Amino acid sequence: MSMALAAETLDDFTDLARAYVETQAFVSLLAHELRTRLKVTEKALAASGEDGRRAALENTQAVQELLESLLELARGQAGERTEAGAAIQGVLGDLHEDPDLTGANIVVHDLPVLALPQVLVRTVLRNLVLNALEAGASRVDVFARPDGTICVRDNGPGVTPASAARIFGAYTTKFGGSGLGLAVCREIVRQRGGNVWVEPPSTFCFSVS
Repeated sequence: MSMALAAETLDDFTDLARAYVETQAFVSLLAHELRTRLKVTEKALAASGEDGRRAALENTQAVQELLESLLELARGQAGERTEAGAAIQGVLGDLHEDPDLTGANIVVHDLPVLALPQVLVRTVLRNLVLNALEAGASRVDVFARPDGTICVRDNGPGVTPASAARIFGAYTTKFGGSGLGLAVCREIVRQRGGNVWVEPPSTFCFSVS
């Protein structure tokens, strides 16, 4: 075996090993997130009053949305394409129903067609926009570059170059959340042969082949 071939084989093995470890971490976090939400729902149902019922409903809906996204990802339907512009409008409709987010200024520019099912496009866009809003942004721009890359840029505090290198792999955030939204984005895009990354301080981008 030539040195070049041996090096290429080693690189492939390293990539596979890294993907395996990252998948294990993702599944572990996913199980933890579901268990936590179910416990919150259980406590909410045990409480009396409208607040308890509302909390239980919100957690149940969140779990349902997460599971639907994962099921769509597992089905792996090839060839399905989605107008990202239509998908983001659905996301905005959902966000506008949240009273905590009604003051956010979300500006949407022209977006391309993506080789992804609609539910997955909505999931990625929703999680990236929510990530910006939960980080304290008051304005979010969703736009596309000439090569079809879609970016979500905000005016929040952003991330440092050091944390940008691991933000999608660590599955944690400095704002107190689990980081599951970014992890789901990463898995969706990666499973479809794409890439997702952050350009400090606060531009999150993704592309699919």
